[in-house]
Amino acid sequence: MSEISETNEPDQPPFALYNYEQFPEVKVTFHGTIKKENDFTWFTQQWIDLYVDQKEFNFLFDMKDIGLVNPLYSYKMASFISELKKHPVQYLTRSKIINVNRFMKYLLYIVFKFQSPVAPVEICCLDGSIINIDP
Repeated sequence: MSEISETNEPDQPPFALYNYEQFPEVKVTFHGTIKKENDFTWFTQQWIDLYVDQKEFNFLFDMKDIGLVNPLYSYKMASFISELKKHPVQYLTRSKIINVNRFMKYLLYIVFKFQSPVAPVEICCLDGSIINIDP
């Protein structure tokens, strides 16, 4: 993965921790909330770096420890997905989002209402429901 300069690194601990040990599965564990804009920028830059590597991958997003996220980031995420769709090749093959609480379920609804995903998504909620979203 590419290096990130110190000025672009998120506050510690990072909002989203990427783990590449099981590549092509990339596990992203969320902690707390987005404190500053560069937390979100760092999160999306790690995703873009996976595209730069030009290898297929899939995501496992774990939201067990996520805090309350400003709904504004739902719209930012939808915009980010829209930009990803402009890439000539989609390396993301699928995503699974686990431990989704009621609030995050609502925010994900907003994201995918405005922009469909680049690859199939399975959302596993704490209430036992499972939502599948196709591109």
